[in-house]
This record gives sequence, C-alpha cells and structure tokens, in this order.
Amino acid sequence: MRLNLEKQIAGETTIEKLPENILLDILRYLSMKDRCRSRRVCKNWSRVLSDNSLWRHVDLLEYRLELRTMWKIVRTHFSPCLLTMKIRGHVLAGDHKSWRAPLSDAMLKNLAARCPNLQLLHLHDCGTSNISFASLPPSITCLKIVSSFWQPRWMKDKQKHLAKLEHLTLKSVQVDAYDLEDIAFWKSLKCLSLMGCYRLGTSGVKTIADHLTELELLNLSGTHIDDLAVHHIAACLTKLKELSLAKCPSVSNGALATIAEGLPVLNKLDISYCPRITMIGLESLFISKLSVLIVERLKRLSETEIQTLKSGFPEDFILIA
Repeated sequence: MRLNLEKQIAGETTIEKLPENILLDILRYLSMKDRCRSRRVCKNWSRVLSDNSLWRHVDLLEYRLELRTMWKIVRTHFSPCLLTMKIRGHVLAGDHKSWRAPLSDAMLKNLAARCPNLQLLHLHDCGTSNISFASLPPSITCLKIVSSFWQPRWMKDKQKHLAKLEHLTLKSVQVDAYDLEDIAFWKSLKCLSLMGCYRLGTSGVKTIADHLTELELLNLSGTHIDDLAVHHIAACLTKLKELSLAKCPSVSNGALATIAEGLPVLNKLDISYCPRITMIGLESLFISKLSVLIVERLKRLSETEIQTLKSGFPEDFILIA
C-alpha cells in the first residue's frame, strides 16, 4: 500500500504542477544563459522568469558577449528593477579584432533609460576607447573597470557626470598621474581601489590624498608606492577605515609607524607580501585601533613573533598570517 502511495505522489508531482513561488526558487539557480533559454519553454515559465527578483543582479562575467547580443538582452530582460550589472568583453582575448565590442554609447544610453535605478556597473576585459564616459548611466554609485584597455584622460572634465559615484575600482588598468587628477574631482568618493595599477607613483597618491579627503577605503595593492606615499595618506586621509598595501615591495617599517600615528579610525590593514616589513615595524601598530591585520607571507616572522603580535592587540583582534 505504501509503494502505491509513493507512485501516486510521484505521478502527481511534476514541475508543471508546482506552485509558482517554488518554481521561482528552483529557476533562481539557473545561469543567466539558461534563464534566457528557459523563457521559451512555455508561457507560464516565461511569466515566472520575468519576475523582477531574477533580474535585479545580472552577472554576465562568464560569457564573452558581442554588441548585438547585449542589445537583445537589454531590450528583452532589463527593466527598472536592475540594480547591478557585470559584463565581460574580449579586449584581451585572442584575435579580438574579429569581435565586436559588447558596449556602445547608444546601448549604454538605452540601458540608462530602461534601468534608472542601476547602481553598480562592472566592466571586465572591456575597452573604453569605443565608448564615452558621459554615456554611462548617471544613476551609478559604484563603477568597476577590471583588466581593461584604458583610454587616457577618459574621465577628463566629466566630474558633473556620475555625481552619485561613491565607489570606484580600476584594477590592472593603465591609469597615470593625469588620470588621477581627473579622478580627484569626485569629492564624494568613499572607496577607491587602484589595485595593480603599476603606473601609480608617489605624486599620484599625493593627488588622491590632497583632494579625496572623504575616502574610507583605499586599495593600492600591487603598486610601486613607497613610504613617502604612505606619509601623504596618513597626513590627509584621516577618515580612512580600510587600507590595503599588499604586494607593495617598497613599503617598509617606517610606513607602519606613520599609519599608526596618522590614521586614528583605521580598523583594517593589509600588508601581505611586503618583504621590507619586519616585526620591528609591526610592533609600532600596537598603539593603533586596528581590528583586522593581514600579514600573509611576510618574511622573518616566526611563530613566537606571531604570538607576540597577537598579544599586543585587544582580545577581539583578528590576525591573518
């Protein structure tokens, strides 16, 4: 009798008979590509897959899209519910000249009109030479450009555009001192990441420190800055809460003493892979208010020194070594 009951339940419980809220939860696990395809299954699926909750955060980083495909996605699926969008181009792909860029000024302006609430735009492996900065949706508060071709002075005289911008990430792009002068006009910036921007030097950091005094997060990992650059940071960016100097080979013990004395509200510091930093410099941080210290792969740190380091901070202190 139990076997017959199980067969009856199995025969009646099909995906077509599931309540829409359960079907929506199942379809939520589909990739963006499969969501688009699944809308063709039937009218019911198409209606369920049009639910706004599925299209608030669109991540297309696993695909290399061309402009024609992007137009189709924007027109078919995007609406005012869209909050974040991540897209990958093919600037660094092999034989990329045969590909058409996934973005254009017309497409970005259409995106801005359709999605007036868009807050985050993440461009990976894209180019800025074929689009103008002024075509970016003005609602953006967070702009990330990663491993992309950078057009020099792309942001020049555009400070009135993206007036709401608070978070800017430029990772592994070729910004120079002139670009930093342009970025310095965005006084509202709270978070700035220039990770892997190898052209960044002391003069560029001074420009940032002198003008972006409201910064709360600064990431300069993988750059060639030195102790003098850190001095400018500590002298001007007194509201800084997080600072990353990982993989900065010229930063030494003197920079840590400057940080401890000049950044009163700093609670997170990353100095991983900095070969010139030793225990002597780390001990100078005891007077700071750090809550998290990341010191991965530092040379000359023994287990005894690590324990000494932990004991020099409050009990709730987190050391990642």
